[in-house]
Amino acid sequence: MEPFYMILSLVFLFISLTFLFGTRRRKLNLPPSPARPYPIIGHLHLLKLPLQRSFLSLSKSLGGASIFSLRLGTRLVYVVSSHSVAEDCFTKNDVVFANRPEFLFAKHIGYNSSTMVSAAYGDSWRNLRRIGAIEIFSSIRVDSFLSIRKDEIRRLILCLSKKSLQEPAKVELGSLFMGLTINNIIRMLAGKRYYGDGTEDDDESKHVRDLIAEVIAAGGAGNAADYFPILCWLTDYEKRVKKLGGRVDEFLQSLVDEKRAEKVKGNTMIDRLLSLQETQPEYYTDVIIKGIIEVMILAGTDTSAATLEWAMSNLLNHPEVLKKAKTEIDEQIGLERLIEEQDIVKLPYLQSIVSETLRLYPVVPMLLPHMASKDCMVADYDVPRKTILLVNIWAIHRDPKMWEEPENFKPERFEKEGEDKKLMSFGMGRRACPGLGLGQRLVTLALGSLVQCFEWERTGEEYVDMTEAAKGITMHKSTSLEAMCRARPIVDKILDASNSSRRRKLNLPPSPTRPFPVIGHLPLLKLPLHHGASIFSLRLGTRLVFVVSSHSVAEECFTKNDIVLANRPEFIVGKYIGYNSSTMVSAAYGDSWRNLRRIGTIEIFSSFRLNSFLSIRKDEIRRLIFSLSKNSQQEYAKVEMRTLFMNLTINNILRMVAGKRFYGDETEDDDEARHVRQLIAEVAVSSGAGNVADYFPILRWITSYEKQVKELAGRIDELLQSLVDEKRGEKVKGNTMIDHLLSLQETQPGYYTDVIIKGIILVMIIAGTDTSGGTLEWAMANLLNHPEVLKKARTEIEEQIGSDRLIEEQDIVKLPYLQNILSETLRLYPVVPMLLPHMASEDCIVAGYDVPRGTMVMVNAWAFHRDPNTWEEPEKFKPERFEKEGEDKKMLTFGMGRRACPGSGLAQRLVTLALGSLVQCFDWERADEKYVDMTETEKGTIMRKSTPLKAMCRARPIVHKILDASCS
Repeated sequence: MEPFYMILSLVFLFISLTFLFGTRRRKLNLPPSPARPYPIIGHLHLLKLPLQRSFLSLSKSLGGASIFSLRLGTRLVYVVSSHSVAEDCFTKNDVVFANRPEFLFAKHIGYNSSTMVSAAYGDSWRNLRRIGAIEIFSSIRVDSFLSIRKDEIRRLILCLSKKSLQEPAKVELGSLFMGLTINNIIRMLAGKRYYGDGTEDDDESKHVRDLIAEVIAAGGAGNAADYFPILCWLTDYEKRVKKLGGRVDEFLQSLVDEKRAEKVKGNTMIDRLLSLQETQPEYYTDVIIKGIIEVMILAGTDTSAATLEWAMSNLLNHPEVLKKAKTEIDEQIGLERLIEEQDIVKLPYLQSIVSETLRLYPVVPMLLPHMASKDCMVADYDVPRKTILLVNIWAIHRDPKMWEEPENFKPERFEKEGEDKKLMSFGMGRRACPGLGLGQRLVTLALGSLVQCFEWERTGEEYVDMTEAAKGITMHKSTSLEAMCRARPIVDKILDASNSSRRRKLNLPPSPTRPFPVIGHLPLLKLPLHHGASIFSLRLGTRLVFVVSSHSVAEECFTKNDIVLANRPEFIVGKYIGYNSSTMVSAAYGDSWRNLRRIGTIEIFSSFRLNSFLSIRKDEIRRLIFSLSKNSQQEYAKVEMRTLFMNLTINNILRMVAGKRFYGDETEDDDEARHVRQLIAEVAVSSGAGNVADYFPILRWITSYEKQVKELAGRIDELLQSLVDEKRGEKVKGNTMIDHLLSLQETQPGYYTDVIIKGIILVMIIAGTDTSGGTLEWAMANLLNHPEVLKKARTEIEEQIGSDRLIEEQDIVKLPYLQNILSETLRLYPVVPMLLPHMASEDCIVAGYDVPRGTMVMVNAWAFHRDPNTWEEPEKFKPERFEKEGEDKKMLTFGMGRRACPGSGLAQRLVTLALGSLVQCFDWERADEKYVDMTETEKGTIMRKSTPLKAMCRARPIVHKILDASCS
């Protein structure tokens, strides 16, 4: 009887569970399906190639359904054919659909779905996206490879011109476009060419071409085995993909290893990523680097080549469009020079042709598949977790509800504002293609060059066949494009220019003398560097340096050429101490720097944030006053000011940053404070415009300088990380800068990494302490040498503030003469006399002179602050000169343009309040009858007095009131 009761119990349990869970699970409201799915295969039998047309037919069979569902083997698939539904997916449900389905191709060729394209949405993908946005597709990085794009397009033009100089010639464009796009990408990545120009018989090139073709053919939205797992056991598909993945990995690793072994580092993408790997190995592993290379080759070559082929086909079928494009280029650019990338903004019709091509012939007609990470709703339909989402942008781009005459090729439609916003060629939302800027630059420039340089006709009277190939994720033409072309006169000029001189003689500014071999003009430099005038060029080792000492030329640099000169040269200090040149001061101009600047503007140096730390500034100034008053209550006492000013400025910054004081009498015997003081002093000495090894790379191998900087960087990072970790470990959060940044890190970890936070702290310590302390010392020295100015400043304070309370920050607006004293100090003694160096990211013209890409530009603010053409009696200390309106606009103390110092507001608040407090609270005299020595030190980026300032001070009655108030 026992077995009977056991079976009865199991049946009862099964019925109970069925009732319990069956009643809870509601019937899902799925989008309509074309028919009832077949067992096992589902709706697979309904699909025909090409898929985008098949999906549109299925949509029409369902009454024009904007979304419908299919069952493909084990997977539920939704197909979207409506712009509004797609928008719903990638705005309201963007995070849910930010995932990718797992396919065998991504597993074996895409490094276990760990590339930017295939990675699951999460921290790993965010890191990849950050690398892409900052290091790969940022404007500065794309700009840095402009010369490669230009060279590859010139090669294409010269190739086409060989047959067509005298008469029209038939050319096959498909393979030429593929050669252009793949060579462009691989030269960016590894500095190599594998297509054209004698590579046909090269074994390595042939192997690479075959491999890329195989990988492109294998890509897509999955094989049948991805939908029917049993096929993995029955077919050899997975085995073949796995083998192909091994060959791809071998090729990519060879590119990485070859670059790693090179002694002289180049300017390729792999070089850049390997340099980042040295300092951040956890973010830049070999697998990450190879994944980036793979994605760029797959996503950046076939698509651009196909777009060019479709665009040229359209122009051949619409000669009136071709004629209009040629007229625009001739009128805007002319026939004397080849179209440049910066000309594209002047060619709206050319841009419209590209847009219309991408509308009618999107090269990825079905966006890369997305997958729902959890249940959601789209267009009032249930979307169960793991549903695959396919977006038919080919259908959306031809929707008559959205476009007038959608089947017609009409570039003019994009003359209407906002029309381009309806395009979805590069996706939408978080997983939109990050490389669209690079792709559009190459395609538009290449297409414009072909229109400008050649006359084009069809090979016969028949229209070019616009049928698309049935297979593949990229929508190519079914037959490769052939056309008749004949070179226009501009091609002769390009050929002549190439043959006669590939490189014209540059018009450089004058140099002091002919440079010495290897060392250049280095022997001519005397310290301090900022003495001198004019604009001139120097050759310092491997670097070309322009020195600007004119206000008008500096203004031209940072207005007209501001973006070009918004870069920084790479120095060893920036690499190791500056977190691989990723701080606000040293970062290359681009998305990463813009993010840092945004953080600085909003979270660090905004008025709100500065006001929140007012109590710290007031307290540190009070401490300074008390320190000075100890021995000066009854009579004059001699005081050494430099140390006191350094204590004031560094404690102010460190308390803002971490809530700690490391300077002052009470910290003298504290081991941690002593360690911090020593470390900050070492870092301050190391910062600047580089060491000799930065100009002579061979010295990096001969001297121990780089090793010393690397060791110092490790120690400073350890200190900064300890400050961050200490704040992170506190249960009660404070009001310090680190507290605030850590709270932002919790919600935006991709933007507020520990490296970003430590970089911000580092910049604030280096840029915000020595400079403010130095300015205070120069200002006090000037007042001691000009007692009449000191007297006038005190009179202003007594009249405006009185002697019953200490000056407050809000009082500064009432004290214009005090502000003028500070302005005149910064004019005569700018603490950064040579502005931080800039570097040209591309060729440009300044003051009529050529500035080649990579030129270092140094601005001698000290020189033009003393220029007699700009200032009356420039060598004299006359604060009254700033009573004249607009005079302060001639100053360049804090730089100009995009890279101007964002912390000037904080510095001016502290320095002006401190200086006013010292004038108000003490009587001042020189230490002896001699004038204070105003000679500056010869070394360092910061211009300090050669000897620390000593002075005689006596407390005024207001100090007694402050002391009494504090005691009571």
